[in-house]
Amino acid sequence: MVELTLELLLFVLIAFYVLFASILAFVGSRKYLADHPDEEIGRAYFQNDERNNLAFAGFSLTALALLVGLQFNKIIPLSTTIQFFSLAFTLIIISYLFVRFRYMNVFVYLSDVLLNAGLLSIGCGFLVFFAKNVSPSDSSTVIFTILVLVLFIASFVNYFFFQKYTTRDIVRK
Repeated sequence: MVELTLELLLFVLIAFYVLFASILAFVGSRKYLADHPDEEIGRAYFQNDERNNLAFAGFSLTALALLVGLQFNKIIPLSTTIQFFSLAFTLIIISYLFVRFRYMNVFVYLSDVLLNAGLLSIGCGFLVFFAKNVSPSDSSTVIFTILVLVLFIASFVNYFFFQKYTTRDIVRK
């Protein structure tokens, strides 16, 4: 039988997020995608996101390198934390690729889903690090628990208003 641990719950949370957010984004965006089949709106909305995605990927890679360095010094066991930062790096790079090589506007939504999942993975990595190596009741653990919950909820709210954001940015220009 599988033991229910914090790490397993957080991995399930991220998997649920990617699946549910993708479905929600596609269902909510079907009319929008039919009205805007070209990528002009996506290009205007993601004007600077390629650089932002690479900055986030660099941050997750830096945190991963720091944690791997700690692992080699045998200070603390960090295998699960390293998995979260590796997952974050992978999700953010894929998000960057979807922004860069999008086909129509469907990749606009997938890029947002993967970027938010990568940020959620970074928060989960820090949460596991502080919960396992510092203390489950430490203020850092509480702060990262709140961060993970806020990221999870706020990113879902974003999908309900995505069409309004993109059209508002186009109207301003």
